[in-house]
Amino acid sequence: MSTSAISSLTSGTAATATTSSTTANSSLDFEDFINLLATELQYQDPTDPVSSTEYVSQMASLSSLSQIQNIYTAVNNVEAFNMIGKSVTYQTTDSSGNTAQATGTVDSVIMSGSSTYLSVGGTIVDLGSVVSVASGTTSA
Repeated sequence: MSTSAISSLTSGTAATATTSSTTANSSLDFEDFINLLATELQYQDPTDPVSSTEYVSQMASLSSLSQIQNIYTAVNNVEAFNMIGKSVTYQTTDSSGNTAQATGTVDSVIMSGSSTYLSVGGTIVDLGSVVSVASGTTSA
């Protein structure tokens, strides 16, 4: 097998692994990194091996990225908890695909994995859908 064929195979395998992983949870974790590393080692060119320093560098980058994601999630959670009892306006999409805005008071916060949702008058709203926050509750 030629070097270019091996490179193509490795790239295709890595792209497939990345695609399946990001489809499931939108991020790579340590296990995904190990799987990609094992695949890369399996198909690397023996006449031009990759330096172990490069792997350590990639692992450090993945670790940093993971910590940044954790900080981002924590900041979102604090932001969401600060919205409890406040009136929010959020975008919603109806069953026919039309985008509309709705307003309500945040009752509680729901955290699921790295996603944060608000319960607004019994409706579950993604934190990213909130377009404005008022300082007090609205009177009905």
